[in-house]
Formats: sequence, structure tokens, C-alpha cells
Amino acid sequence: MTVQELTPGFSDPVRDAAVSFRCLLNAMSRPGLVRALPVQPDCPAPFNAGATVIALSLLDADTTVWVADSLASPVVTAHIAFHTGAKPVATVGDAAFVFAPIAELPELLPQLSIGTPEYPDRAATLIALVDGFGGAEERRLSGPGIDGNTEMAPIGLNAAGWDVLAMNAGLFPLGVDTFFAGPSSVAALPRSTRISPNAA
Repeated sequence: MTVQELTPGFSDPVRDAAVSFRCLLNAMSRPGLVRALPVQPDCPAPFNAGATVIALSLLDADTTVWVADSLASPVVTAHIAFHTGAKPVATVGDAAFVFAPIAELPELLPQLSIGTPEYPDRAATLIALVDGFGGAEERRLSGPGIDGNTEMAPIGLNAAGWDVLAMNAGLFPLGVDTFFAGPSSVAALPRSTRISPNAA
């Protein structure tokens, strides 16, 4: 693939990276709150805009990345390599950042690095691609960053996925942090968030 064939990155790299990073930071600090993307970069198929913004904002030459086979098209692979310099790894458990469709979360999340008691910051971050929010399986969230409780329902996240996320939360301060990346918005679920059935 030539440079001319690559999908462009941010149109205004400094500004776009800054506002995107703040959006992602706010999403992680307010679990379950859906944030509109501040920019809409071109997406290397089959990535969506949310996944593209996360890749361009958080990955760099010091990070490792694993992309699910269902997403690892030549243009996605080239896009990540050219615009971020992140190092691809063959084993998902060795990756700091993992991109996968939401349907693969139940099987995939237990394979990711949860950090160690000495270095919990070495845990992986999962980026789960979704079609949006307002799905059928809603759960109540509580914990740091949430005033009382809130509800969340990423489209495509089934009961098995929620069960795995709840088990992950039980590992805190270890565990995986998760972003849900949609076509025009993102939301986050840090490992510190408690998950319970929706009272409704």
C-alpha cells in the first residue's frame, strides 16, 4: 500500500488530537456517559469513527496493539502503523490496546492483561466497536465518577458480555478498562465501575 492510498489521519493533527484526547478522558472519568466525537476523521474500513479517533489519540510508538482478524483489513493495519507507529503483537494478552467488535467481547476480555498488584497500570484497554447506544441489554452502573447510578446499553452487548464485564470489575484494582466506540460517539467503562441489573 502506497502513502497515496492511506486513509488520512486528523485534518488538524494538533487541535484534533487535543480535543479528542479530552473527549476520551472525560468519557473514562464519567463512566456510561455517551460522548459525541469532537471530530469525524476518515475511517479505514471496517473501523468506525470512534475506533479511529481512539487509535489516533491514544496509540503511539511506545504502545502495543492487537486488532481482531475481523477488523484487521490491510487499510486498517497500514493506517495504525503509519499514523501511530504502534507495535502490532500476535498474542492478544501481550497488547496494551485491543480493538474488536462488541460481539467478540465475552470470549476476548478474559484473555487480556489485567496488570499486576505492583503495576495495575499495565492492564490492557479494550476498544469494542458498536453500532451505537440504546441496546436491548441495559445495566445499572455505579462507582467513581457516577453520581448515584446511571444506565448504559451499548448496541450488541449481550448478557454474556455484561457478565464478563461484571467479573472484570470484581478484579479491581486489577482489570481491563473498556471503551465502546460508535460511529459518532464513545462511552467508557473503567474497571472501577460496579455493574448491576437494571431495576426496571
